[in-house]
Amino acid sequence: MKRQKNGWNVAIVLAALGLVLGGCVSLQKNTVADVEGLLARAGFRKMVADTPQKLAHLKTLPQHKLTHHKRDGNKYVLYADATYCTCLYVGDETSLQHYRNLEIQQNENPLELLNQPDIVTGQEWSDIWGPSN
Repeated sequence: MKRQKNGWNVAIVLAALGLVLGGCVSLQKNTVADVEGLLARAGFRKMVADTPQKLAHLKTLPQHKLTHHKRDGNKYVLYADATYCTCLYVGDETSLQHYRNLEIQQNENPLELLNQPDIVTGQEWSDIWGPSN
């Protein structure tokens, strides 16, 4: 009888753990969806990784973070998501400012803007993703 009781305790703990972990994944997805909704409203263009080359390149970019990039002398702000939408959001400084204003209005936690050297420059991005506007 004692052995059966321990089995039930283990089953209950495992079920509770599954619910908690499942809720965390759902919460993460909702947060990403909220950010991507704000990006779209702010004027960022959604570019779907619809080729193997785009998907491979997308996975090399910092995920779920805003990053500055230069292409053909123009400055862009990118947000890569290889997990949920399998897409790249492309904006400019005006889009970034609109996004920040929407974050404030929505009381969202600000998304970190990585201040690192340009990751993508020149022809490489153009060849893979095509025009950004």
